[in-house]
Amino acid sequence: MSFCNRHICPVPISLFFLLLLHCAGTTSNERDTLSFITIEEELSLGEELNSFTVKHLNIIRNSQLNSFLDDMAERIGAVSHWRGLDYAVFIINQQDINHFSLPGGNIFIFRGLLEQALNADEIASIIAHEIVHLSQRDAVAQLGKKYSYSFAAQQVIGENPEIAEHIIMSLYRKDTILDYPQEQETAADKTALRYTLDAGYDPRGMITILEKMKEVERQQPQRLELLRMTHASTSSRLRRIQKEARKLAIDPARFHDDTEHFSFLKTTLAKIPQ
Repeated sequence: MSFCNRHICPVPISLFFLLLLHCAGTTSNERDTLSFITIEEELSLGEELNSFTVKHLNIIRNSQLNSFLDDMAERIGAVSHWRGLDYAVFIINQQDINHFSLPGGNIFIFRGLLEQALNADEIASIIAHEIVHLSQRDAVAQLGKKYSYSFAAQQVIGENPEIAEHIIMSLYRKDTILDYPQEQETAADKTALRYTLDAGYDPRGMITILEKMKEVERQQPQRLELLRMTHASTSSRLRRIQKEARKLAIDPARFHDDTEHFSFLKTTLAKIPQ
């Protein structure tokens, strides 16, 4: 299964091989590699990537759905390590069980994942996971590992307009922007529990949504193929999260009651053609 073929309109394959040949050069794996791109440049790159993404992915455009998810992201972002970032959530109209984020605060959740969720807490845990990646600048750190400084600079100042296209079209290739090291994925799950709790959602929602993913993986493994390209197995994630969740002081009286709003989201989503 190819993300390029299924979710983005086709472009010349020769262009991608040409770009890949010009992507030589890496930097240190340490966090100071982020010196190659400022916050302002990252936000500019995020705008460029998002502009290309929303044009070429099958995005559901519904202001009520987006408002609910954006409000959720805003609550979680307010307790994250990057509280000034303007987070936005987009729904991809595909049945895959998957989610990802791009520099600049843009989060993408596949319709199939939303349809599996039974409550807002489960979706909050997914959004929190992506906000951890965004707040830690994991995606631009990946750019620092893959591209030389000069190539990265071309991305943020727009000297090579094909680069944003290349990044998006190769999301699910090895060593690209979503191919985080295992330790970053583990940290994103662990920190997401804290973000979820601090934002007023039940962090155990991450456990129940992973349990649903595990069941779908057993019955329809193809629906998690994209997720498995960039994340550890659902079973291993579930074991770690169950262990970490037992360490939290959970007080249900602190949680938001989004039952009515979430029910509206599910009803509205069901009416939108696939």
